Amino acid sequence: MENWFVDQAHSTVGFEVKHMMVSKVRGQFDSFQADVEAKDLTDLTTAKIVFKLDGDSINTRNLERDKHLKSVDFFDIQNYPTIDFKSTKITKNRDRYKVTGDITIKGITKPVTFDVEFGGKGTNPLGVEVYGYEAEATINREEFGLTWNAALETGGILVGKAIKIKVELELNHQYSAFSKTSSQEMKSLIEKKQLKQKTTSNEIHRIIAENIIDMVLIIDRNGAIHYVSPSLKTVLNYDLPLLEMSNFFEKIQQDDQDRVRNEILSYCSRTIKRELKSEFRLRHEEGYYIDVEANIVSITDPSFSKNDNDFILVVMRDISERKEVEKAIYRLAFHDSLTNLPNRRSFMNQLRNEVMDRKLSKSKLSVFFIDLDNFKQINDQWGHDAGDLVLKEAAKRIQSVIRSTDIAARIGGDEFVVMLKDVEDEQYVLTIVERMLNQFQNPIKEAGQDFMLTCSIGVAHYPAHGESPEDLIKNADTALYFVKERGKNDFMIFNQLMEHQSLERRLLENALRQGINEQQFYLEYQPKINMSTNELIGMEALVRWKHPDLGIIPPGKFIPLAEETGLIVPFGEWILRESCRQSSAWQDQGYPPLHLSVNVSVSQLEDIYFVDKVKTILHETGLDPKWLEFEITESVLASVKSTVSILKEIRNLGIQISVDDFGTGYSSLSYIKDLPIDTLKVDQSFVKDIHTNKESKEIAKAIINLAKSIGLNVIAEGIELKEHVDELSKDGYILGQGYFFSRPLKVGAFEDFMTTNHAAS
Repeated sequence: MENWFVDQAHSTVGFEVKHMMVSKVRGQFDSFQADVEAKDLTDLTTAKIVFKLDGDSINTRNLERDKHLKSVDFFDIQNYPTIDFKSTKITKNRDRYKVTGDITIKGITKPVTFDVEFGGKGTNPLGVEVYGYEAEATINREEFGLTWNAALETGGILVGKAIKIKVELELNHQYSAFSKTSSQEMKSLIEKKQLKQKTTSNEIHRIIAENIIDMVLIIDRNGAIHYVSPSLKTVLNYDLPLLEMSNFFEKIQQDDQDRVRNEILSYCSRTIKRELKSEFRLRHEEGYYIDVEANIVSITDPSFSKNDNDFILVVMRDISERKEVEKAIYRLAFHDSLTNLPNRRSFMNQLRNEVMDRKLSKSKLSVFFIDLDNFKQINDQWGHDAGDLVLKEAAKRIQSVIRSTDIAARIGGDEFVVMLKDVEDEQYVLTIVERMLNQFQNPIKEAGQDFMLTCSIGVAHYPAHGESPEDLIKNADTALYFVKERGKNDFMIFNQLMEHQSLERRLLENALRQGINEQQFYLEYQPKINMSTNELIGMEALVRWKHPDLGIIPPGKFIPLAEETGLIVPFGEWILRESCRQSSAWQDQGYPPLHLSVNVSVSQLEDIYFVDKVKTILHETGLDPKWLEFEITESVLASVKSTVSILKEIRNLGIQISVDDFGTGYSSLSYIKDLPIDTLKVDQSFVKDIHTNKESKEIAKAIINLAKSIGLNVIAEGIELKEHVDELSKDGYILGQGYFFSRPLKVGAFEDFMTTNHAAS
């Protein structure tokens, strides 16, 4: 066994964590020790690998975020300054390895397996052979107690449980000339070996076509510009001859300059060079900045060398519009635009992180579920504009009672929730809730009118009344229900007796199970229309429940219950089988083939037998998979760990994938473009006021343009007015769905719709 030298200047150990306000937080450990012993670096199965990472050396290129990730809330560096890894078993399959070992974080040791790929072998300018390896592993941050304190960064919280660890290593023999040569001597040797040949304009033009749309530059490692494409004149309005005499780094926004410069210098000094990707802000001639996405590649042709300097090809694309759309989508996804409070999704994410943190700290918190009494009467009597003014004032009064570290949110309609952090005793909670009730005793004065308004509050404590966010909200809501039953304008704290008395949910759950067994459910089909031709192109299968005693039960009441209880898995299987059977039967009867859309839940995708069940259903019903589409929500992309692999399996069957309610969840467009999906279904919240709201119109237009640029289809849902059709058609939308065309139809009525539509076309 021999020791091998890890070239730390060209090796990195990084990590990636999902974050609510940006698609990911990425970073690396600037300080680490690595020991590799092996007989032969072309066969790692003989190796012993040990890593020691300095927990205080995190670099995310964001000083504020670095401070938080180094804090006691994440790695607890005061008590556990290092993160350690030691390999225990290494297996090989061609050029890929599985390196299994023990990783220790915050004193907790767990097994972890790295997927390792041999990145190739090269020779550095000194003639030393260098071996490259890339490795990746995923750990569950809950298992190591890795939590983020949301109070440290405004609006910043982590989502999901996964932390990806990514390692890039360059190795050579520890006793080679490379490791014994000083950096100055090495630089001198490298400079002597570099070719000296001046590039010409014609040679450059043979590499870069003059009509390229992206912005293209050739620079050296110091940022001196040697070529610019004409597109920089189009996009940035620069005078090209003057631009060629300037420095590339000086055109980058000051906060990004050092990072980009260091990335490029580090990249140039690598022996094994792969494409470098970066995002930064670039200055327009008029003084403002645009966001760009850059691919940076070293030009390896020996003829491209000047004054002993490397040449680098930089290809940039303007992503400013995409960034603005992402900001708007995040705003809609995590923010209530009326009251300026967080919405349900944001609140649940923050509550989830606070609960996770308290599993370690043992401190308590309380949740209030608040409902405005008789708010419907204000809406009915004075109109929605007056109702909106009342909701805004109610939000202000709720916030005026709590601390800045506590969180208030509007979760829908006239319902609000509050999270009190670090609660010392119940007396403090009682004081806050009584102040809140008193705040609503005074009339709300708006538009020259006095509105008398009170509120009812249900309270649940962590951990006494629930150890999960869902249980806390449910139990606070149960307490609120009892306040309403008792006469409103009061509060109640949850107790076990309430749970026993809450029979409706249990009865509904039992009825749901019985309904599935007794086939009380049926499907309706809502048409999907090509708006330019008015042609029927598809349908969405929607489940309905007709209870023998209770009559029609709304989907909004039983679908969430089916998901909570796990009944959605057999229930969803029945929906898929029945809709495929019906679609195949219509084709056999001579109706034109239509694309069938079926909603698929998180629980179904987490079922390890789901893909096999789909294959069986397609075989049994005889439906060609090219006529089937699965609709998943954006929350699925954040909830299911193996989303990409599952979706790839489904698409390999010939089934299409659609993202439903797009714009209301976790996804950024930069993340969506890498997923195996075919269609974005734009949420109705973008459509309902598109004919009157300029912002909604611009967002809808930007989404379809960006979706087209990454090769995705787009369909708009919730179309109810002709004005919706007119505005969407102007913006380039072709496909639509909504009550303007048709409400969901039973089988017979849908057959009539197909016949009428076919005759008209």
